[in-house]
Amino acid sequence: MKRKLITLLLAATFLLSACGQTTPTTAPTSAPTAAPTSPATQAPTEPAEPEILRGGTLVVSVANSPASFNPLWKTDDPASIINQNVFNKLVTLNNAYEICPDLAKSWVISEDGLTYTFNLHENILWHDGVPFTSEDVKFSILAVQEFNGRMAAEWGAVETIDCPDDYTVILNLSRPDAALIGFLAWYANQMIPKHIYEGTDWTTNPANMSPIGTGPFKFVEWRQGVSITLERNDDYFMGAPYLDEIVFQIIPDVNTALQAMYNGEVDHMASSPGYAELDKLINNPDYTVTIRTMPSRYYLGYNFGRELMQDIVVREAIAMAIDRDEILERAFYNYGTTAYGYYTPVIAWAFNDKDLAPEYNIEKANQMLDDAGYAKGANGFRFAVDLVTFVSQAVDDMSTILKEQMKEIGVDINWISMEQNSWTPRIRQDFDFDLCITNGFHGPDPHNLWGRFATTGSGKICGPYSNPEIDRLLMEAVQLSDQTERGDVYKEVQRLMREDVCMAPLIDLVGTSVWSAKLDGLANTEEGIAAGLTFSSYALTRFNDPSMIN
Repeated sequence: MKRKLITLLLAATFLLSACGQTTPTTAPTSAPTAAPTSPATQAPTEPAEPEILRGGTLVVSVANSPASFNPLWKTDDPASIINQNVFNKLVTLNNAYEICPDLAKSWVISEDGLTYTFNLHENILWHDGVPFTSEDVKFSILAVQEFNGRMAAEWGAVETIDCPDDYTVILNLSRPDAALIGFLAWYANQMIPKHIYEGTDWTTNPANMSPIGTGPFKFVEWRQGVSITLERNDDYFMGAPYLDEIVFQIIPDVNTALQAMYNGEVDHMASSPGYAELDKLINNPDYTVTIRTMPSRYYLGYNFGRELMQDIVVREAIAMAIDRDEILERAFYNYGTTAYGYYTPVIAWAFNDKDLAPEYNIEKANQMLDDAGYAKGANGFRFAVDLVTFVSQAVDDMSTILKEQMKEIGVDINWISMEQNSWTPRIRQDFDFDLCITNGFHGPDPHNLWGRFATTGSGKICGPYSNPEIDRLLMEAVQLSDQTERGDVYKEVQRLMREDVCMAPLIDLVGTSVWSAKLDGLANTEEGIAAGLTFSSYALTRFNDPSMIN
């Protein structure tokens, strides 16, 4: 295995949240200077703390356009960065993967694990001025369950919801669910306004295009395919953010986005700049780069709805023909780690390091396919398959390499690259592919495996893949309170995944972020982690250069 990891962090200038208090504060001004004295007797003075600046427009490059801004409806990664600044969650997850307060300032879980009581902040307003209450939380969770929202399965243990007053929410569970609090904090889980969505079709509600949230920034404008603009929410319950506005510039091509960054037209790249550029950016004082180990990974998915992919010999041979070291070096410039396990090793207590993917062996892979009757034709290929991917520099590079590698075993890759908002329904709803590459966060809890690989999982890319024993074990594990016992069950799940060769792990990722050195206060710095900021939140982001303030 190869590994190269660099971490550059901004020093924390103040602590916020519980993960503590959450109101931005202005840095103290310097004390008045004493009367001048002679050099021999003059006392040393400490440098004044820099003034914290307010104002300015942050320009962020994003690679893809959202489908809508309904944060609960379905998987929509391009909308996620917007939603995390327009909406809030009941609880949230910071960039150290810790569960932190958000709309709820505290919570209590009963000893039997069947009752979750959340105490809400009392000064929260929706962006249209209507007070946020416990009824909004109840409505949001029930809407996900009723209309099969993205987290319907993950929140499935919630049986009833009580709202004894405007600031208390009680979730009553049908069974213990050790993963629930993590999935309330993770993805597609922001609360939506009951007074806007009640009695409407949430798939066509106008708020999907012009969202109303409780977050630090308000929606202003969406220019389809061009940009999305947000403005500061002066009434934000955790304190008004520093920036005047944020403009998310949609730039699909990573090289174009990077050039815009170099030209000073973009202040922050929300997508990776390309691993080939990282060393150059790290050594340039005009930019700040953070690189963090993540419980995220790329893997190759097989569509079990296609007859060819139902043959375990084909799946095993394809997995065996993958040279992960080559992928790590050529596509990721050795940033990250080759992946062999069937879950992320970052969540070590649940990781099975024994039942690993097949090791690279071209000769054996060819022999397996020969023995199974997949003879090579006159053109050197045994069969052709569609590899369907979303637009991303790393994915493009991996696809190029995989096409070369699969040729060594006589598999002809027809590579189809799509914008992500088209890729998602094709892969997850239509299952129109043979192979695909996906990535994603595999935390905050190993019950994430349910969404990706259970028969009724909501985030599946493997078509109708189903293993009833995996389903049973995943449901058993999530009801256990002892972490060691849970870990043992998840390791058995991974053994069965290896037995089925249900996917082929590729690369375990590090997260990279690049922004102008004229910025402070991003979510993935020590300051943002201490503040309990959710991923991609700009609630504390600010310019440190007065020339950037209009």
